[in-house]
Amino acid sequence: MPEKKKQSLLRKIIKWTFLSIGIILLIFLIWSLIPLKETIKPLQTRQDTKYWTMQNGYKIAYTLIEGDTTNTHPVVIFLHGGPGGYIHSAIIKQMKVVAKNGFDVYLYDQIGSGLSDRLPKPKDYSFEGHLKDLNEIIDSQIKPQKVILIGHSFGGILATHFTANHSDKVYKLLLSSPGDLQPYRTNADGTMSDMTALYPTPKEYIFKNPKEVFEQTERDFLQPRIVMSMFCALAFNFKWASDKEFDDYTNTMASKFTSGMVADPKNVKPEEGGAGGYSHGFSNFYGNLTDKREQLKKLNVPTLVLQGQYDQGEFSAVFEYADLMKGKYVFIENAGHIIWWDKPSEYNKTILDFLKDETATNH
Repeated sequence: MPEKKKQSLLRKIIKWTFLSIGIILLIFLIWSLIPLKETIKPLQTRQDTKYWTMQNGYKIAYTLIEGDTTNTHPVVIFLHGGPGGYIHSAIIKQMKVVAKNGFDVYLYDQIGSGLSDRLPKPKDYSFEGHLKDLNEIIDSQIKPQKVILIGHSFGGILATHFTANHSDKVYKLLLSSPGDLQPYRTNADGTMSDMTALYPTPKEYIFKNPKEVFEQTERDFLQPRIVMSMFCALAFNFKWASDKEFDDYTNTMASKFTSGMVADPKNVKPEEGGAGGYSHGFSNFYGNLTDKREQLKKLNVPTLVLQGQYDQGEFSAVFEYADLMKGKYVFIENAGHIIWWDKPSEYNKTILDFLKDETATNH
């Protein structure tokens, strides 16, 4: 083939390649402009919903379940999972049993989720921001002498870091299916530690695999409007999709992956529409987080760690909390990540036994 024809053919190939890419990008852009259809109704204000106005002006929604006012028990604060989770009616029902035993219980929607306000920019959300909110809630809103923290999943990571920073404010710490302690444990050379070698699973704990749900979740993420929203949030700190849309997408996603958080599928509770999309996306960046492990070893806060047989988390990652805090680890058979969905009575009995145990206080 003559050189001129070769060059002409090459130019045509380049031209059509760029034209095809341009058409694909244009279709993607147009598609990403189409608002997402609502699939789950947003969470509605409850009769007992109250609000704290924080020093930065935003509002955090909470529910207070009052215990016996004649007692002197420390108040309980329940920290939900996520990030971007919310206070579901099922956990309110559970905590009413705790309150009946003489404990005031506060359950609040972390900023950006549930009935709490949404922040203006995606990157306004951070792990450190949630810690500051908790500290302000304790110091300026509730004003107790000490608190009992119950942290579930992501809330367990929050509760642990808060305890490391403010151990003088924490009476007892209870971790329910806590997520991996952040930042991840590393070796002296900076490589990731082999947690299973450090904490091998004892033979008496027979774990079972929950239903696989996260592959479907990952596929659902590949919608042009969602992809564009995350790109704009990461690159430009801009909300391409509205909070309402992104929250609804997260609720839809949650309605699928919660089916893998139980031992028995019949125990899955319906989504109530309180997920926070942008909070979910930006509250779990731990790049600048200080490792608290050495600090935790020195604390003297009574700690209980619960894990279900069907938990997605590895035994080693969950047991690490009990080891660092010199706490007690409890394995619950036939329960998933959300333990109280499968074993509500056992969950509350285990909690109350720990809360009422005066020997489990080192203060």
